[in-house]
Amino acid sequence: MNGRGLIYLLKEHKQFASPAERNVIDYVQSNPREASMQSIQSLAEATYTSPSTVVRLCRKLGCDGYKEFRRELIYELALAPEGQDVSLEGIVEGDGPEQIVRKVAGSCKKSIELTVRLVSNETLTTCVESILSARVVDFFGIGSSLLVAHDFEMKLMRINKECHVYDDWHSQLLCAKNTGEGALGVAISYSGLTSETIECARVAHERGAEVIAITRFCADSPLVKYADAVVYTAANEPLVRSGAMASRMSQLMVVDMLYAMCVMRNREHNVSLLRQNYIEKRPPKGRAGEE
Repeated sequence: MNGRGLIYLLKEHKQFASPAERNVIDYVQSNPREASMQSIQSLAEATYTSPSTVVRLCRKLGCDGYKEFRRELIYELALAPEGQDVSLEGIVEGDGPEQIVRKVAGSCKKSIELTVRLVSNETLTTCVESILSARVVDFFGIGSSLLVAHDFEMKLMRINKECHVYDDWHSQLLCAKNTGEGALGVAISYSGLTSETIECARVAHERGAEVIAITRFCADSPLVKYADAVVYTAANEPLVRSGAMASRMSQLMVVDMLYAMCVMRNREHNVSLLRQNYIEKRPPKGRAGEE
C-alpha cells in the first residue's frame, strides 16, 4: 500500500462493510494504537470475529494480508502529530464564521494530503499514456463532477487534445454509445455510485474504449468495475451532502497532476502550444470622452 492512508480507507469502507467487518473497523478506529500491536488472533477475539474476517477486510483495503495491515497502521500512527485525533472535523450547529472558515480550510487541506497518499504514481503514468495516445477523450460526470470534467477539458484543449464534454446526460450517453477502440472515457464521480456516470462508463467499456475512473476508494464500487485504471481521491464528506467541497478540491488536484504530467511528456512542444493558445487579456477600452 505504501502509506495510502489506511485510517481514511477504514472510514470509507465502513458503510459498505459486513457486520463482522464493521466490528473490526469500529475497534481499530477506537483503539488504533492497541490494534497495531495485536496479533490477528487477538484482534479477532477482541472484535468477536474470526481471523478469516480480518484477512478478508485487509484485502478489501488493498493490503496483501494482516502483516501489511499492521505495518500500514503503525506507519499511519507515526505520521500523525502527537495528540492529534486521526478523525476529521465536521461543521456542527452553533459554529460561527471563524470555526467554519477553519474547518472548511482544514478539511480541504486534509483531503488533499490524503489524496496524495492514495494516488499511485504508476497509475498516474498509465493514465497519462492513455490520454496522450487516445484519438479523443470523452468526459462523463454529473453535478460538481461535471465542473471538474470541464476544467480537465479546457486544460487538454490547450495542448491540442481533442475532447468532448456535454452538460446534458443524454448527450454524454450518446457520446459513450458512439465511442470505440482508440478512444478514452474519463468517468468522474466522488461517490462512485452516480448511476448516470456508471452507465456511460459501462457503455464506453463495452464499445471497446479505454476507461479511467476518478473516484473515492471503495472496494465494491460499481464504477470501478468498468474502469481500466482508477485514480482514487479522498474527501471528508458524507455521500449524502449539501454540496461538494473537499471532494471537488481533491478531484481538481488530480486533474492538475495528470495535466502537468501530460505537458511534461513533451515539454518543448507543449509549451509552444500553450504560448500559441494563450488568449491575451486586455483592459476594456474607455468610453468616448474618457482618458
